[in-house]
Amino acid sequence: MKNQLKCILFCGLLVFFSCDTDDTIATDVATKQQKETVSNVAKSTTVTSESALRSAVSTANPGDIITISGTINLTRTLELARSGTSSSKINITGGVLNCANQPSGSWGVKVNGSYWNITNMTIRNAPDCGLVLQNGGYNYVYNVTTSYNGDSGLQVYNGAHDNYIRQCYSNENYDVANGGENADGFACKLSAGKNNVFEGCIANHNSDDGWDLYGQPYTVTIRNCTASNNGYGTNGDGNGFKLGSAGQSVPHTVTNNTATNNKAWGYDGNGNTGHITITGSSGSGNVKGLFTRIY
Repeated sequence: MKNQLKCILFCGLLVFFSCDTDDTIATDVATKQQKETVSNVAKSTTVTSESALRSAVSTANPGDIITISGTINLTRTLELARSGTSSSKINITGGVLNCANQPSGSWGVKVNGSYWNITNMTIRNAPDCGLVLQNGGYNYVYNVTTSYNGDSGLQVYNGAHDNYIRQCYSNENYDVANGGENADGFACKLSAGKNNVFEGCIANHNSDDGWDLYGQPYTVTIRNCTASNNGYGTNGDGNGFKLGSAGQSVPHTVTNNTATNNKAWGYDGNGNTGHITITGSSGSGNVKGLFTRIY
């Protein structure tokens, strides 16, 4: 009987401590999950100064929303280096970024991360390009104005891929040192990556071309866009849409665009022997004519 009582007591203790241990483990797991959930909650931040903007950008996580209020004067290039995810992009929106105080040769904003939404802002007065998508991909640029920059307003460059630029406006960009030879409204050139798209954008009164695809090895899609009055610089080429360069064979797609009153051609293949698909695109008032070297 004593042995039986000992056995019953021992088993009871085992059950008690087992339950206590299981409860402790369950509590620890729940606490950890709760902490992870809290840490992954997207932040919404409004910034009014350069230091606050840089802090928000450098610590941004997927889903975060950074809102620029008013005008922020940048003293050096703002780099968007972090990355969101396909289901939860990082968002930066609103305001004006004035880049007039940056060192000579600086871009206004460069994007080396992926999965950003860049929307509803103005980038102006950069010593070089206003906005450059340099690396990474899957970025969405919407309703961004790039004006009075010292090179192209918005440029996709150096392997940047799968970017969608929609309803953006680029004007009055002029590279003084070169007499306007390089400052395009929009450029996707010099070895940008695949699947870059421009839709519903306007390039007006830029010193070189409206669009420039010089040295671009992969197909670019341009649709429902307008290029007008480009080439006002002394050395500017002044094409509405420059669609490649000599030695290339790249089949760009140009659909439902308009080229008007540009200094040179409306649409120039520029030596690109690729089968450029031009559908529903037209224009008028271009000094040299509407189409040239389109194969």
